[in-house]
Amino acid sequence: MLREDGNALVEFVVLSAVLLIPALYLVLTLGSVQSAVFAADIIARDSARIHATDADPDRAQARARDHAHMVLADFGLGAQDVVRVSCSDDPCVTPGGTVTAEVSIPVPVPGLGPVLGTTGPVSVSSAHAAPVDRYRAVP
Repeated sequence: MLREDGNALVEFVVLSAVLLIPALYLVLTLGSVQSAVFAADIIARDSARIHATDADPDRAQARARDHAHMVLADFGLGAQDVVRVSCSDDPCVTPGGTVTAEVSIPVPVPGLGPVLGTTGPVSVSSAHAAPVDRYRAVP
């Protein structure tokens, strides 16, 4: 008759390692994707507001770009141009118009290419529309 003294401990350690390492990787990966989602929401909202309130479109573009780089750095993401702004009217600050900011941030997820069916980073995106004050003074 074979005895199994001590085998339960070995099986527990092996199964724990097999299950714990992928679970830990998944938690860390989902954390980085979620931080990119938060960053995209913040950048989209603030960029639309910056463009809706600033009379100078070049200054608004520079402020929105600097703000996006600051937020990306705060969330540990690389500084890149991720904002695309569109306006319902020309010029952008026409009273009663709408400014829409769309943000797309690529998030690298190493090792999940075969699972997700992609070989590159996962793209996280967000959009926000801000109204231009109807009673604002025209520049």
